[in-house]
Amino acid sequence: MSKSNTWENDLMKLLLQNVAATLIGDAGGLLPSGAAGSLYVSLHTADPGEAGAQTTSECAYAGYARVAVARTSGGWTVTSNQGSNTGAVTFGQNTGTAETATHFGLGTASSGGGGKLLYSGELLGPRIVYVADASTDVCTTAAAHGLTDGQAVRVRNTDGNVPTGLSVGTQYFIRDATSTTFKLCTTPGGAAVNITANGDGTNTVHKDNNVAIGTNITPSFAAGTLIISED
Repeated sequence: MSKSNTWENDLMKLLLQNVAATLIGDAGGLLPSGAAGSLYVSLHTADPGEAGAQTTSECAYAGYARVAVARTSGGWTVTSNQGSNTGAVTFGQNTGTAETATHFGLGTASSGGGGKLLYSGELLGPRIVYVADASTDVCTTAAAHGLTDGQAVRVRNTDGNVPTGLSVGTQYFIRDATSTTFKLCTTPGGAAVNITANGDGTNTVHKDNNVAIGTNITPSFAAGTLIISED
């Protein structure tokens, strides 16, 4: 059983923008909160997981604090069953020991463990769509997604589905063939990428974008880069 697209979008709007999910119970539906308040974005050094809390593997560098984002359209953009930050989300500057953030979380408490972790996800870079029957050819340019001719990547499976012809753990070499497509060829070396099935015969490759937070670094995420989805 799965949610309809309409209901997924309504849930995202209710949670992130404090907009009523209409026609449930009565015409008014599930009503928004009297005070919209904020949700709090956190950084994590590992996946908190579905059983995790806001404090699970949470970053703790000197200067770190969760960032409040208002439950409004000014705080969150919702489209096609997916929410994302409308503006930049900027954390405190690291004035101590370096850490590496691999995941972000979204929860209800500004600090500590008294709130609820609502969502968590990997910090992901550019998305590249593969066609399943032509898995060595990507229908876009490498440069358009922050990849360069000659760069190596490693396939890492996230959901049990890998494009035809690619293998988990294998390292591939990006070769820009025609300026409109590029290919992956085996070669040593490379950083990890994630494979996700889209349910429509294509797959999406996410280039890893873990954040190394060294001393005096101020981690910041541009608008639209923290993705929350009901799919």
